[in-house]
Amino acid sequence: MTHKTTRPRIVVGVSHSPAATAALRWALGEARLRDAVIQPVHAWQWSGQHRASYAPMGSWRSHDEEYESAREETRRIVARLAPSIEPILAHGPPAQVLLNHCQDAEMLVLGIRRPEAGAPVAATPVLAACVIGAPCPVVVVSPHAVPASAFHPYDVTLSGAPTR
Repeated sequence: MTHKTTRPRIVVGVSHSPAATAALRWALGEARLRDAVIQPVHAWQWSGQHRASYAPMGSWRSHDEEYESAREETRRIVARLAPSIEPILAHGPPAQVLLNHCQDAEMLVLGIRRPEAGAPVAATPVLAACVIGAPCPVVVVSPHAVPASAFHPYDVTLSGAPTR
């Protein structure tokens, strides 16, 4: 009989949106219940690879500049809720990055933007790809499902154990 010696892992897609922040809040609460480790993942792609060759060079930022900017913004977002958790910044299409990182995870948590009043909720291509392709359950969280005022920051030790 084999015993699982590692703690469960919850992967959270962290874009720079209120929906992703709500997903991280929800995942942190779930991690407390499951004694799980949180792994925030931000998918990043350099905009220079998608620019037309005739676009003005003055508006381009280098690969390294864009990476650093995305890394710092992602760290800032995660640090507001979980100061000692280091997010992962991975290069590639968002669905592919998230699906690669959720292998052997307990679950994948994603945020969804609330539609305009009266409009039906529609899955984004990334959300649809993750729901179809993830090897684990996918939880979709609306920014209105987890109010910020009801949430307390979550701090963990380097081992991932809660400090509260």
